[in-house]
Order: sequence, then C-alpha cells, then structure tokens
Amino acid sequence: MRQLTSLSEINQEIESKPLVLFIVKTGQCGVCESVQAKVSNMLESRPDVTGIYAYMEDAPDMASAYLAFSAPTVLLFFEGKEVYRIARFVRLDELDHVLSQYEELLKEQ
Repeated sequence: MRQLTSLSEINQEIESKPLVLFIVKTGQCGVCESVQAKVSNMLESRPDVTGIYAYMEDAPDMASAYLAFSAPTVLLFFEGKEVYRIARFVRLDELDHVLSQYEELLKEQ
C-alpha cells in the first residue's frame, strides 16, 4: 500500500486506476495500523487492486471530501465511484468477499 499526502494525489489515483482500496487513518490509532497491515497482506495476492492510505492529519480536506470522520475508514472505488465503505469496525471477511466480486467484474470487461 502506498501512502498519499494530498487530496489531489488521492483523487488522481482513484480516477486513474480501475479498482482502488483506500484507507483513511490517524497517526495515534493502533486499530488503524492493525487494519492496514491485514489489508496489505490481503492485497498482496490481488494485483488488480491498488492499495492506498492517507493520514487525516496530513490531508484534513481529504476527510471531509470523502466523508471519513472516524478512523479507520476503508473505501473501495470501482472505476472512480465509491462502491463499498466500512468504518471503525472493519470486517475483513466481508471486505475480502466484496473485493472478490469486483475483481470478477474487472475480468469480465
């Protein structure tokens, strides 16, 4: 997963890649670190999914632009549109299932 530090970088990544998983986190959040580590492991076997994350402290305008007011917030974008969101209590099994569905959609195109 790559760290981005500005809203424009985040927008560019979401618009230029077909499937983007974006984690919004804060610097002093142990749960955020744990979720990011687990999601990073999940994405290692998924080359079609671009993983990015950003700290709310680095880009406060990003939090309001994506309505991410709690951490961690995990957002999935398919062809530039938000298709999945989960905040605070991230269910990794559900996220894994949703990612599989969108990977299948990519392969069908």
